[in-house]
Amino acid sequence: MQALGPDGLSDADLLSFLLTRGGPPGPRAVELARRILREVGGMHGLVRSREAALQRVPGVGPSRARRLLALGALAVRIAERPCPRGQVITDPRIVYEALRGRCKQIRTERFWVVSLDARNRTLALEEVARGGANRVHVSARDVFAGAMADAASSVILAHNHPSGDPLPSGEDFALTEELAHVGELLGIPVRDHVIVGDGRFASLAELGHLPLDPPGLRRRRAAQR
Repeated sequence: MQALGPDGLSDADLLSFLLTRGGPPGPRAVELARRILREVGGMHGLVRSREAALQRVPGVGPSRARRLLALGALAVRIAERPCPRGQVITDPRIVYEALRGRCKQIRTERFWVVSLDARNRTLALEEVARGGANRVHVSARDVFAGAMADAASSVILAHNHPSGDPLPSGEDFALTEELAHVGELLGIPVRDHVIVGDGRFASLAELGHLPLDPPGLRRRRAAQR
């Protein structure tokens, strides 16, 4: 570490520091780190690991497992780019960046709603439903209750695909169409539906299934042309 700095160390070398109570890690700690990474599938697998699975690795007890879980949680929070109140949403990537960190750590589908004001500024980003490994049930009441309470002018929908593939399913299209219709009736249009995958995302608006570009974004694109 002194000679090369952290960038010069391998994943196992870095991980071995968390497996050592005091002083520099020894060969046993490095070997244990290598074993852990093999068992969980590397650093990305470590972020998604559970305590019981970690403790099945010889040499990992409750204390070490919880240190590793803490590392995973910190990595997720560092990777997140929050979507604070007042941030203007001009691109689906902003929503993706706000959610991708937490989506790496969960193995079930979850559904979020971003409420926007008339200038496309964020009022709230709220998780409204949790589901299983490949499906989440969400109702129009779940989606629009918070938006109505915030006096939102529009919403952006988002959910994750734990498989990592953000390709929209037939159910995704059907749900989006249903919620967009409800939004029209309520006067709270659905601007987009962002599906978060592993390292990539899909935007139903960009795919042409939601022709509801925010007016401000439409003007900016026209000016750029």
